[in-house]
Amino acid sequence: MTTATPTQPALRPKSGRGGAGERATRDNIIRAALTLFAKHGIDGVSLRQIVAAAGQSNPSAVHYHFQSKEGLLSAVVDHVAEQLQPLQQQAMAALFEAQAQGTLTPRELVQTAIMPFVTLYGSSYDGRMAIRFLSRLTWQRDVAGQSRLFDKAWSYWRDVVVVLHALTPEQSIDVLMHRGVLVGCTVLHGLADMSLLSRQTSFGLADMFREHPLVLLDHFCDFVTGGLVAPTTVPQQPKAHAA
Repeated sequence: MTTATPTQPALRPKSGRGGAGERATRDNIIRAALTLFAKHGIDGVSLRQIVAAAGQSNPSAVHYHFQSKEGLLSAVVDHVAEQLQPLQQQAMAALFEAQAQGTLTPRELVQTAIMPFVTLYGSSYDGRMAIRFLSRLTWQRDVAGQSRLFDKAWSYWRDVVVVLHALTPEQSIDVLMHRGVLVGCTVLHGLADMSLLSRQTSFGLADMFREHPLVLLDHFCDFVTGGLVAPTTVPQQPKAHAA
């Protein structure tokens, strides 16, 4: 499947802030924070480190542009979401078209749904940092970060699961929604940890990583598809009814 090469959208300045110089400073801080958060986690990075990495001499630059570390974290999530959004829209359009034509399969759905993340990861160093950053947010203790990620990411996976449910109506929508969250986390962690394969000599994984990365992607899609459509063995719990 071919995908469009993503373009890096310009970061939007916060309303009320000044001219091009301030916008450039804000953009540099966001990009510096993205890289440091991806490498060291939210808790492992200080505002002073972020300011220094952004090439700023004023230690209060983060507070001026974002009010707090939490505000900066939200801005970084928004920045990554803006890069993913056009790719996700393209993926959903492809899913709806295949669904309308009656040619969509669960395997094709999985490959189409994960390609926005694969494309972003493969686009640039910043794209790889973006995926690693999102991966960290899934287990980061910072509740605000997880909530922000869920707010931005859930609508996409919900739409994907709704399309999947039409293909597998025998599965409960609740079960599929849960599995959809697991798939989203698996995609992020799998891409973020991709470099591990380059050091695994057993079974030719390192060679496959270097020479046939698309084969690894096919294996990953097969793995995820199997998990999504696997029969449910856990008894369904009755839903509580409001009095």
